Amino acid sequence: MKLTESLAKFIVGTNYSDMPAPVIAAAKERLLDTIGAMLAGRAGWAYGDALIEACRELGSGNYPAIGPDARAQFPAARAAALNTTFAHAIELDDGHKFAGVHAGAVIIPTALIMAQECGANGEETLAAIVLGYETVYRLAVSQSPELIEHGFHPSATCDTIGAMAVAGKLMKLDEEHLANGLGMAGLQASGLMEATVSGQQSKCVMVGNAAFNGISCAYISRAGLEGCRSVFEGKTGLFQAMSKSLSANKVMEGIGDPFLITDTYNKFYPTCRHSQPAIEAALDLALAHGLCAEDVERVDVSTHHVAYDLTGQIKYPKNPGEAKFSLPYGVAAALYDHGVAVRHLTREYYTQEKYLTLSNKVFVRIDKDVDALYPRRRGAVVRITMKDGQFYEKSCYDLKGSPQNPVGFDELVRKFNTAASGLLSQEVADEVRTRCASFEKESGTAELLSLLNW
Repeated sequence: MKLTESLAKFIVGTNYSDMPAPVIAAAKERLLDTIGAMLAGRAGWAYGDALIEACRELGSGNYPAIGPDARAQFPAARAAALNTTFAHAIELDDGHKFAGVHAGAVIIPTALIMAQECGANGEETLAAIVLGYETVYRLAVSQSPELIEHGFHPSATCDTIGAMAVAGKLMKLDEEHLANGLGMAGLQASGLMEATVSGQQSKCVMVGNAAFNGISCAYISRAGLEGCRSVFEGKTGLFQAMSKSLSANKVMEGIGDPFLITDTYNKFYPTCRHSQPAIEAALDLALAHGLCAEDVERVDVSTHHVAYDLTGQIKYPKNPGEAKFSLPYGVAAALYDHGVAVRHLTREYYTQEKYLTLSNKVFVRIDKDVDALYPRRRGAVVRITMKDGQFYEKSCYDLKGSPQNPVGFDELVRKFNTAASGLLSQEVADEVRTRCASFEKESGTAELLSLLNW
């Protein structure tokens, strides 16, 4: 049986009643956390209004993207793509601890829009979310780290298939149509890691396209078009082209037992995840020892090769995209301000001399011991040397919000409230939180989505 067919059989045959309570709880956490990332991205990303206007020229429909102008309405696939773009725009979206993939930014917006389109209730939507994460993580974990090393962006590629799985489940496609849709989605899966090096501001648009293509493939397959059933493991298929030779049995092994959504991490800093172990280690040292940033002589960061390649070489960010991918700047901000926030992605901050001076004192290198643990563990060792010669050192692998260092729903509520502040009233923010916490009782998603326009 081809992988498209095996996945389709699993997706069609798995429902809300098959999912343990902790898995449903994880799905509701993903829902709230991603809505917060969507809000923060819509308000904090400089190109949000321009993208909305550009997409208005591509066609109108019945669904507004989240934000201040609900008059601009789009077809379901375009609205989901816009919300996905916002969710990924400032690097506050969730991810997987091994695979370097961000599932929530695509899966949640796709599920919310398609549930409204299909009239699905809360239980059906939560089930689709869990299955979307399972699809994305299965594909990404199986191809890690080769997918990234071959230059392909996991969130843009694997999430295209995940979005199709979500849309197909909510549309109640049968196994035949779902397998065809997955086969089509595999052909549409595209996105390059070069977006993390040049043109970083377009990376989130690339990930948004995963939602658009995944949903489009669901509609096309429902119309009866044949999909490429061998798209994954075929001789010239996705696995061979993007990563390595993989069998369907290997990808499907143990699927749903446990559901991999529980392997998701939360992000608390708006930066590339690969820079965050160094940022958190520096932050912990500053707080534990009362370090003054002005007294720092140098900071040495030892990390793995992907962190170095993606985030270790930009000392002087020239735009918000580079600020998100500059480990030295993130460490400097953490030492000065005891945290890294969305404001640090603005020109007012990343051009300040004090941050850039300290950023220039941050030296990043690949460490063979840290690198040997990648991708199973992604971490850094930080050594801060003060002007008086005193030094402090800390290693960090299990970041705050990771499965090994969980934070719980209350901490995610605080993160959500920060994202919603100034956009939603406290009354509306509380209603969003309440609806997410008991989402299985919702009759649909229209009311929740309506709360996200201001």
